[in-house]
Amino acid sequence: MWTDEQIGRLLARASVEEVEREFRAQLDVVLAAGLHPTHLDFHSIADGGRDDVLDDVLDRTVALGAEHGLAVRVWLPAGRRAARGRGRPVVDHPFRDSTRLDPATEACRYAELLRALPPGLTEWAVHPATTDLEGERGRGADLDFLVSPLARELVAEEGVLLIDHRPLQDAWNARRVMP
Repeated sequence: MWTDEQIGRLLARASVEEVEREFRAQLDVVLAAGLHPTHLDFHSIADGGRDDVLDDVLDRTVALGAEHGLAVRVWLPAGRRAARGRGRPVVDHPFRDSTRLDPATEACRYAELLRALPPGLTEWAVHPATTDLEGERGRGADLDFLVSPLARELVAEEGVLLIDHRPLQDAWNARRVMP
């Protein structure tokens, strides 16, 4: 895993052509494997990775997504504003990530967070696994909560509609008029 500082240094010297070439190479590997992605996600460089989210990286990623009929995961405030200004649907609220929760209290925190979800589209990243990998924590706890009766009850009680990226992909494709 790269630090924010390492990513910043890399992006400071990377050209948009190099970034695009890397994104295309990764997408080619996925497509060659017979997988059918719904969206492009470049979260390690968060919405382009540079101060100006309307920059070349976000523009190229949106164009690449449109080329392949894919949505683009945009989640930082400036990126969300830019995408909405272009008529693209994106999350309404700040990103939630389970890796920042203490595994010892994760089930209680999940319950609290589910009850406190605001109306609108919220992205909540969980990283379930049957065991925690070396250097990572909480993935087993993620799985335990996600498959628990409590999770199902809370989702039903709170009226939460769980979706993947397919509805967003459909909405992005309905708006193909721009990159």
